[in-house]
Amino acid sequence: MGILVVLGPLSWWLAGDTVSDLHGKDRADALNAVRQTVLAGFAGASVLLGLGYTARTYQLSRRGQVTERFSRAVGQLASDKLEERLGGMYGLEHVMVESPQEHATVVGVLSAFIRESARRPDSPPPLTSSDETRPSQPVPAWGTEPAADIKAAVEILARRPERVEARRVDLRSTQLAGLALRSFDFHAPPRLSRALLTWADLCRADLRGADLSGAILTSADLRHSRLARTRLDQALMADADLRGALLSETTLLGTDLRGADLRDTAGLTARQLAGALIDEETQLPPELGSDPWVAARLVACRAWLDQQQRDAPTPPPPPTPSTG
Repeated sequence: MGILVVLGPLSWWLAGDTVSDLHGKDRADALNAVRQTVLAGFAGASVLLGLGYTARTYQLSRRGQVTERFSRAVGQLASDKLEERLGGMYGLEHVMVESPQEHATVVGVLSAFIRESARRPDSPPPLTSSDETRPSQPVPAWGTEPAADIKAAVEILARRPERVEARRVDLRSTQLAGLALRSFDFHAPPRLSRALLTWADLCRADLRGADLSGAILTSADLRHSRLARTRLDQALMADADLRGALLSETTLLGTDLRGADLRDTAGLTARQLAGALIDEETQLPPELGSDPWVAARLVACRAWLDQQQRDAPTPPPPPTPSTG
């Protein structure tokens, strides 16, 4: 019926008065030409509709496969067997890499797994506590490291695709002593930038070359950690414990170190502190506490903190002090 409409009334309507004024063979040839054009147009439209339907079917099928793989991987995380938990994590990593829509969900699932499986047994100190009343756990022995599944989950987060993320990676109050995230073990520097690591236990963590810029490490335990060449720019490290940490070539531009304990650190220089935010509560190695560059930085930070309206995240670094 549709073909009859196309070859009959529709073709005559499209042909218009020009064909109607013709006679005999000329009219027939002109009408056939119109019919061929209409049929070709309908054929093209049918092909486009078919392609659209096929693409839609493929997208729905792929979406269903991704959902199925995601559900199966999440189910494996609850297994009592380490091998199955690891398989579930790597399955989630594949889903995250292949499906940007699932990126935030996978990050949230892995972060929650780490928080629930590696929660610190102690409680964070009250904000008003002093150094004398603040509890201090013994530094773990060399060789201490997180469980294999916890380590794998953190590594997956550290090599996740670089995409816009509305939320921070949430690893608050986690027990990650001895964690190894070294840049030479990854194709690209491991990235926990903007991660939420408040009150995290990172004693003896090896984070050489890692990117922790913009991370929140308030009250984090970083004693004897290896932070050489680590990016800590714009990180919030107020009241963090860095005693015995290695800080050679660590970048600290705009890093908030108010109240941080930097005693007995190795590799820390006045030039590094010249770009950080420090105050009278920041505890420094003796050789830096009397350095004129550090003293100038402390004055600049105090003046900046006293301002009601601040036009920069941190005060600019002071110039190199004159030695003459």
